[in-house]
Amino acid sequence: MKKLIVNADDFGLTAEISRGIVEGHLKGIITSTTVMINFPAADAGIRQAQADAPNLGLGLHLNLVEGAPVLPPDRVPSLVDANGQFYAFNAWPGVVEQFAPDEIEAEMRAQFDRFVSIAGHTPDHLDSHYHATYLIPSALRTMLAMAAEHGLPMRNVGLDLIHARMDRLIRQHVAVAGPDVVDTIRSILEAHPASRFPAALEIRFTGPHATLGDLLVILSTLPDDSVTELLTHPGHGGEIPDERRENELAHLTQRATRELVQDEGIELVTFADVARQSSVNGAQNG
Repeated sequence: MKKLIVNADDFGLTAEISRGIVEGHLKGIITSTTVMINFPAADAGIRQAQADAPNLGLGLHLNLVEGAPVLPPDRVPSLVDANGQFYAFNAWPGVVEQFAPDEIEAEMRAQFDRFVSIAGHTPDHLDSHYHATYLIPSALRTMLAMAAEHGLPMRNVGLDLIHARMDRLIRQHVAVAGPDVVDTIRSILEAHPASRFPAALEIRFTGPHATLGDLLVILSTLPDDSVTELLTHPGHGGEIPDERRENELAHLTQRATRELVQDEGIELVTFADVARQSSVNGAQNG
């Protein structure tokens, strides 16, 4: 059986993005989303999803690169600029060396706690804006610890063996952390059970040039007997059009997309479904 999680990143970034994601769940194939809990629109967005789309999986999009922290800026001074905002990702090579591990952990846990306080339950999985918390050893350790404490799945960003794409990303953006950062991150990941993560992350359908054809090819070539997560960034742009997000939303709600999912016998699932089945299999095998 082909199983597919269609996850929409950046829920809560704006009200219009959240509205588009809910629409993509109700009218298309989106099964899951991850919340940027540090943005003001996240609160209303979660409540909207719970009221209008109760079957939409809600995860936490841990964020160290955009907006203001959940904690007061003076609690995490190494993570923010003079305006109390997270350093943008393209600024990381010049500042990441100063990030204090205890501040990273405090902010990540504060984001988790805020999600729980709004949603009334833990997120069904963890991932990260720009994959940022996978790229700093202390952040990755915190993320893995949080997942273990709450029995949560995580996005599989090359977690069995860091893909060459991730190697380049790490070396480009975290070069000042030292030449052995990739090996350090790989060793951290290899020390944790891979069963916590869906088998594969599909990243070809995201970005300004994603087409309906790209999506249909992905859907028609999913591997059998495994779970794949499809990473997406749909949404509405509000007063400022966002062509990339609007295009992805249109493709994810196309009739051709829905029909191909049915024709291919693809089971659309959430991270919670994966975790539940993993628990059942573990109990049976135990």
